[in-house]
Amino acid sequence: MRSKYQSIRSNTESEVNILPLIDVLFAILLFFMLSSIVLTEKNQITVQRPTNSQAEQVGKAKKIITITLEKDKKLYLEDDEIVAGELSEKLKRLSEESSVDQVLIDADKTCTYGDVMEILDIVKAAGLNSIGLAVNRREINGQ
Repeated sequence: MRSKYQSIRSNTESEVNILPLIDVLFAILLFFMLSSIVLTEKNQITVQRPTNSQAEQVGKAKKIITITLEKDKKLYLEDDEIVAGELSEKLKRLSEESSVDQVLIDADKTCTYGDVMEILDIVKAAGLNSIGLAVNRREINGQ
């Protein structure tokens, strides 16, 4: 009897079929790729910047904080919506926690001059002096 069992075991070959595993991994990869695209688009704040023919590239500063002002007067510090009254306090806290090199104000072109100046005053009152205004470069004569 013993020889009968040994012959059965020696004749069978064990194989691992990995095709179902590849299908599952592909489905998981596809899910994560699509969900990351949706999350990226969700967190974008879109504004129509004014254009300027003399626009300069922002240098490679170590730490840039972006303040965004939308056309409906919503104010964002980085990606978080904030009230103008809290902006100065948060900027002071950020400048103390990490060395902030520059503040970039990204305002919609339909915002009034007074709204942008109010943000500039708040940033200066927080003790940050390196301030930039975000614009899109205007093409002149096809250049």
